Amino acid sequence: MPYAPTHKPKTRIRIVNAASALFKKHGFENITIDQVMAAAGLTRGGFYAHFKNKEDLFVACVENGMSLLASPVLAELRKAEKQGKDWLSSFAELYLSRAHIENPDLGCALPTLSAEVSRSGDQARAAFSKLVDQASGRLAWKLAKEDGGSGMDKPVTVDGDKNPPDLPDDYRQEATSMLAMMVGAVVLSRAVDENTAQEILGATRQSIPRFHRSRAGTSAR
Repeated sequence: MPYAPTHKPKTRIRIVNAASALFKKHGFENITIDQVMAAAGLTRGGFYAHFKNKEDLFVACVENGMSLLASPVLAELRKAEKQGKDWLSSFAELYLSRAHIENPDLGCALPTLSAEVSRSGDQARAAFSKLVDQASGRLAWKLAKEDGGSGMDKPVTVDGDKNPPDLPDDYRQEATSMLAMMVGAVVLSRAVDENTAQEILGATRQSIPRFHRSRAGTSAR
Protein backbone atom coordinates (compact mmCIF):
# COMPACT_ATOMS: atom_id res chain seq x y z
CA MET A 1 0.00 0.00 0.00
CA PRO A 2 1.55 3.36 -1.01
CA TYR A 3 2.20 6.04 1.57
CA ALA A 4 -0.10 9.07 1.72
CA PRO A 5 1.31 12.31 0.19
CA THR A 6 1.65 13.75 3.70
CA HIS A 7 3.80 10.87 4.95
CA LYS A 8 7.18 12.22 3.87
CA PRO A 9 6.68 15.77 5.24
CA LYS A 10 5.40 14.36 8.54
CA THR A 11 8.37 12.00 8.78
CA ARG A 12 10.77 14.89 8.13
CA ILE A 13 9.12 16.90 10.91
CA ARG A 14 9.48 13.95 13.30
CA ILE A 15 13.19 13.75 12.55
CA VAL A 16 13.70 17.51 12.90
CA ASN A 17 11.81 17.64 16.21
CA ALA A 18 13.76 14.70 17.62
CA ALA A 19 17.08 16.16 16.46
CA SER A 20 16.25 19.63 17.83
CA ALA A 21 15.66 18.24 21.32
CA LEU A 22 18.83 16.13 21.22
CA PHE A 23 21.03 18.91 19.81
CA LYS A 24 19.78 21.37 22.43
CA LYS A 25 20.39 18.92 25.26
CA HIS A 26 23.67 17.30 24.18
CA GLY A 27 25.11 19.48 21.41
CA PHE A 28 25.64 18.82 17.72
CA GLU A 29 28.99 17.04 18.08
CA ASN A 30 27.74 14.50 20.63
CA ILE A 31 24.70 13.23 18.74
CA THR A 32 24.74 10.61 15.99
CA ILE A 33 22.29 10.00 13.17
CA ASP A 34 21.40 6.66 14.77
CA GLN A 35 20.46 8.43 18.01
CA VAL A 36 18.29 10.94 16.16
CA MET A 37 16.44 8.26 14.21
CA ALA A 38 15.94 6.14 17.32
CA ALA A 39 14.48 9.15 19.15
CA ALA A 40 12.16 9.71 16.19
CA GLY A 41 11.10 6.06 16.25
CA LEU A 42 12.56 5.43 12.81
CA THR A 43 15.37 3.38 11.26
CA ARG A 44 18.63 4.87 10.04
CA GLY A 45 17.87 3.85 6.45
CA GLY A 46 15.11 6.45 6.18
CA PHE A 47 17.36 9.34 7.13
CA TYR A 48 18.88 9.90 3.69
CA ALA A 49 15.48 10.25 2.05
CA HIS A 50 15.26 13.59 3.86
CA PHE A 51 18.80 14.87 4.56
CA LYS A 52 22.23 14.65 2.96
CA ASN A 53 24.12 14.41 6.26
CA LYS A 54 23.99 15.46 9.89
CA GLU A 55 24.94 19.07 9.11
CA ASP A 56 22.09 19.30 6.63
CA LEU A 57 19.77 18.11 9.39
CA PHE A 58 21.25 20.67 11.78
CA VAL A 59 20.54 23.47 9.30
CA ALA A 60 16.96 22.21 8.96
CA CYS A 61 16.59 22.32 12.75
CA VAL A 62 17.84 25.90 12.90
CA GLU A 63 15.65 26.95 9.96
CA ASN A 64 12.68 25.26 11.62
CA GLY A 65 13.02 27.84 14.36
CA MET A 66 13.46 25.58 17.37
CA SER A 67 11.02 27.84 19.15
CA LEU A 68 12.34 30.54 21.42
CA LEU A 69 10.19 29.28 24.28
CA ALA A 70 8.70 25.89 25.09
CA SER A 71 4.92 25.49 25.12
CA PRO A 72 4.56 25.34 28.94
CA VAL A 73 6.54 28.60 29.25
CA LEU A 74 4.40 30.28 26.58
CA ALA A 75 1.26 29.16 28.41
CA GLU A 76 2.54 30.72 31.63
CA LEU A 77 3.45 33.91 29.79
CA ARG A 78 -0.01 34.19 28.26
CA LYS A 79 -1.55 33.57 31.69
CA ALA A 80 0.56 36.38 33.18
CA GLU A 81 -0.56 38.74 30.42
CA LYS A 82 -4.25 37.93 31.02
CA GLN A 83 -3.74 38.61 34.72
CA GLY A 84 -2.41 42.06 33.89
CA LYS A 85 1.13 41.36 35.05
CA ASP A 86 4.07 43.22 33.54
CA TRP A 87 4.96 41.28 30.39
CA LEU A 88 8.70 41.96 30.46
CA SER A 89 9.11 40.98 34.12
CA SER A 90 7.12 37.80 33.50
CA PHE A 91 9.18 36.99 30.41
CA ALA A 92 12.48 37.51 32.26
CA GLU A 93 11.28 35.43 35.21
CA LEU A 94 10.29 32.51 33.00
CA TYR A 95 13.31 32.65 30.69
CA LEU A 96 15.75 33.06 33.59
CA SER A 97 14.34 30.20 35.65
CA ARG A 98 15.83 27.03 37.09
CA ALA A 99 13.40 25.03 34.95
CA HIS A 100 14.90 26.54 31.79
CA ILE A 101 18.45 25.99 33.03
CA GLU A 102 17.82 22.36 33.92
CA ASN A 103 15.85 21.41 30.78
CA PRO A 104 17.79 22.64 27.73
CA ASP A 105 15.98 20.21 25.43
CA LEU A 106 12.68 21.96 26.23
CA GLY A 107 14.08 25.46 26.22
CA CYS A 108 15.39 28.16 23.95
CA ALA A 109 17.78 27.17 21.18
CA LEU A 110 19.89 30.32 21.40
CA PRO A 111 21.92 29.58 24.58
CA THR A 112 22.43 25.93 23.71
CA LEU A 113 23.38 26.06 20.07
CA SER A 114 25.36 29.30 19.70
CA ALA A 115 28.70 27.56 20.19
CA GLU A 116 27.64 24.69 17.94
CA VAL A 117 26.68 27.04 15.10
CA SER A 118 29.95 28.96 15.43
CA ARG A 119 31.75 25.76 14.38
CA SER A 120 29.35 25.03 11.50
CA GLY A 121 29.23 26.19 7.90
CA ASP A 122 27.87 29.38 6.37
CA GLN A 123 24.42 27.92 5.78
CA ALA A 124 23.90 27.11 9.47
CA ARG A 125 25.26 30.54 10.47
CA ALA A 126 22.86 32.27 8.08
CA ALA A 127 19.89 30.30 9.43
CA PHE A 128 20.90 30.98 13.02
CA SER A 129 21.40 34.70 12.28
CA LYS A 130 17.85 34.81 10.95
CA LEU A 131 16.61 33.11 14.12
CA VAL A 132 18.36 35.69 16.33
CA ASP A 133 17.06 38.55 14.20
CA GLN A 134 13.50 37.24 14.41
CA ALA A 135 13.76 36.80 18.19
CA SER A 136 15.07 40.36 18.63
CA GLY A 137 12.33 41.72 16.36
CA ARG A 138 9.52 40.02 18.26
CA LEU A 139 10.93 41.12 21.61
CA ALA A 140 11.25 44.70 20.30
CA TRP A 141 7.64 44.60 19.09
CA LYS A 142 6.41 43.44 22.51
CA LEU A 143 8.36 46.23 24.23
CA ALA A 144 6.96 48.86 21.88
CA LYS A 145 3.43 47.50 22.27
CA GLU A 146 3.70 47.53 26.06
CA ASP A 147 4.80 51.17 25.88
CA GLY A 148 1.73 52.00 23.79
CA GLY A 149 3.70 52.73 20.63
CA SER A 150 1.71 53.65 17.54
CA GLY A 151 1.30 51.09 14.79
CA MET A 152 1.89 48.15 17.14
CA ASP A 153 -1.58 46.66 16.71
CA LYS A 154 -0.50 43.93 14.30
CA PRO A 155 -0.85 40.57 16.11
CA VAL A 156 2.71 39.28 16.48
CA THR A 157 3.58 36.76 19.18
CA VAL A 158 7.00 36.18 20.67
CA ASP A 159 6.98 32.59 19.36
CA GLY A 160 5.26 33.14 15.99
CA ASP A 161 6.68 33.22 12.49
CA LYS A 162 5.16 36.56 11.45
CA ASN A 163 7.57 39.43 10.93
CA PRO A 164 6.91 42.39 13.23
CA PRO A 165 6.08 45.79 11.73
CA ASP A 166 8.71 48.50 11.30
CA LEU A 167 10.08 49.41 14.70
CA PRO A 168 11.99 52.41 16.03
CA ASP A 169 15.73 51.70 16.11
CA ASP A 170 15.93 52.24 19.86
CA TYR A 171 13.51 49.37 20.52
CA ARG A 172 15.44 47.07 18.23
CA GLN A 173 18.71 47.96 19.96
CA GLU A 174 17.19 47.51 23.39
CA ALA A 175 15.70 44.13 22.47
CA THR A 176 19.02 42.93 21.05
CA SER A 177 20.82 43.96 24.25
CA MET A 178 18.20 42.29 26.44
CA LEU A 179 18.31 39.09 24.42
CA ALA A 180 22.10 38.99 24.69
CA MET A 181 21.89 39.54 28.46
CA MET A 182 19.38 36.75 28.98
CA VAL A 183 21.05 34.25 26.65
CA GLY A 184 24.42 34.97 28.28
CA ALA A 185 22.92 34.51 31.75
CA VAL A 186 21.52 31.10 30.77
CA VAL A 187 24.85 30.00 29.26
CA LEU A 188 26.78 31.02 32.40
CA SER A 189 24.20 29.55 34.78
CA ARG A 190 24.45 26.14 33.13
CA ALA A 191 28.21 26.15 33.63
CA VAL A 192 28.45 27.04 37.34
CA ASP A 193 27.31 25.71 40.73
CA GLU A 194 23.76 26.25 41.94
CA ASN A 195 24.48 29.20 44.23
CA THR A 196 26.36 31.09 41.55
CA ALA A 197 23.66 30.28 39.01
CA GLN A 198 20.97 31.65 41.31
CA GLU A 199 22.99 34.83 41.75
CA ILE A 200 23.40 35.27 37.98
CA LEU A 201 19.73 34.54 37.25
CA GLY A 202 18.44 36.77 40.04
CA ALA A 203 20.66 39.71 39.09
CA THR A 204 19.66 39.48 35.43
CA ARG A 205 15.94 39.12 36.24
CA GLN A 206 16.11 42.36 38.22
CA SER A 207 18.22 44.17 35.63
CA ILE A 208 16.00 43.53 32.58
CA PRO A 209 12.90 45.54 33.66
CA ARG A 210 15.11 48.21 35.26
CA PHE A 211 17.04 48.56 32.01
CA HIS A 212 13.80 49.04 30.07
CA ARG A 213 12.41 51.60 32.52
CA SER A 214 15.67 53.51 32.35
CA ARG A 215 15.61 53.59 28.54
CA ALA A 216 11.93 54.54 28.47
CA GLY A 217 12.60 57.40 30.87
CA THR A 218 15.49 58.64 28.77
CA SER A 219 13.37 58.51 25.61
CA ALA A 220 10.59 60.49 27.29
CA ARG A 221 13.00 63.27 28.08
